[in-house]
Amino acid sequence: MLFISQPVVSRALSYMEDSLKISLFVRKSGALIPTDDARIIFREIEDVYISALRVDELVTNLRSKKKSKISFCSSPALGINLVPLAIRNFLEKNEDIRFEYRTVLVKDMPMDLLGRASAFAISVWPINHPNLLCETLFEGEMVLVVPNTHPLASAETVQLKDLDGQQMITYRQDLPLGAFIRDLLLGAGVKVNSIVEINRSELACSLVHQGVGIALVNRFCVDEDIWNRLTVKEIDFGLPASVCLITSRFEVLSQESKNFIQFIRDAYGKSRLI
Repeated sequence: MLFISQPVVSRALSYMEDSLKISLFVRKSGALIPTDDARIIFREIEDVYISALRVDELVTNLRSKKKSKISFCSSPALGINLVPLAIRNFLEKNEDIRFEYRTVLVKDMPMDLLGRASAFAISVWPINHPNLLCETLFEGEMVLVVPNTHPLASAETVQLKDLDGQQMITYRQDLPLGAFIRDLLLGAGVKVNSIVEINRSELACSLVHQGVGIALVNRFCVDEDIWNRLTVKEIDFGLPASVCLITSRFEVLSQESKNFIQFIRDAYGKSRLI
């Protein structure tokens, strides 16, 4: 594949190992088996390689005048309704744009942004990082989702005390939202009966849909057409869930990205009217 002989490859590998002062391969029965150090280095090189491919793609696009690309990520909860609505509306008026979009957990967003995998992130939780900027786009709220057959589904109002002892689907405690909800419930004297721990809001909705328990989730993650066996109840206690724009201090957003972020703001306004 490289159009060079096997001895040349062997000499190149030996030269790399001598230069790095690290053993990269174990020679066994004529085969090269990567060491643990080599596997760690490879994971880092893979990111660099992907970045190089993006540069190649950018140059090709500039040369051929292909469509511009908006690369971004969001919290999974926002990928259910809000972001798809914004993308649809944006593409209706900007046919010369394409997207690279994926969902990322809040704890992984700093690496994603600082590694330039995404130009910006839309998060359901603020991020405090010295190399990132965090701007509140709009305020949302947490809601309670319960199975349609649950006693709380017919309650006129739901208070935090009503969750005492209830079978709950909760967020993992290493997630900011999980820690926030835990402290909130404990502070209100609520005995938390967690039967399933999850890391994504749509998993909570799916479990509630199957009648496993009840859950506090971001309102934006709930699609009552998809999960038609659950009921959304507002809590008689303000549970904020701000949506934030996260960007790197070292990068400048393209005009296309800035325009799209405005469409996200507009999508929020429209979703509130639905």
